[in-house]
Amino acid sequence: MEATLRDGLIKSAFQYQDALQAYAFGVLRDWSLAEDVVQDAFIVVMNQCADFEPGTSLFGWVRQIVHNKAMEARRARTRQMLVSEEALLARIGAALDQYFDERSADLLRQKREALEECMSRLGARSISLLSGFYARAQSCETLAQRQGRTANAVRITLHRLRKQLQDCVSRRIPAPEAGR
Repeated sequence: MEATLRDGLIKSAFQYQDALQAYAFGVLRDWSLAEDVVQDAFIVVMNQCADFEPGTSLFGWVRQIVHNKAMEARRARTRQMLVSEEALLARIGAALDQYFDERSADLLRQKREALEECMSRLGARSISLLSGFYARAQSCETLAQRQGRTANAVRITLHRLRKQLQDCVSRRIPAPEAGR
């Protein structure tokens, strides 16, 4: 292709830069990546301008190149995310392995049993308040309205109940042996 035709084609293609970036953003949902993709597409246009068929839509041809580059970028980003997720999951697994061994699982079971025993000694109103707050995720304001109390009174009661349960559980769990 002649240099002047080539230069004219490239100049014409650059007229569509904003529309092509908007198109790439629509595919990628990332402006920075969309700009990079369009720049990469213009490099392809410059290198392959001899492949353009006169009489066809220049915009359509360049948009297809942008589309292909955008799909490549999505696949690369997906691969990168998967690798990052796998690495993150491996690190989380290693950290959990340090803290969740048989001894810690046994301690967790003991704490659950102790908590159940301690809660069985509470009154129905206290259990209703705790289950409303923790199991049903109701706000202190909602619980206060239901019980005819102020929200602050509910907060204070919850604090006292947590402290009471914490002390009760601590008395029932044997202290860890030295050197373990």
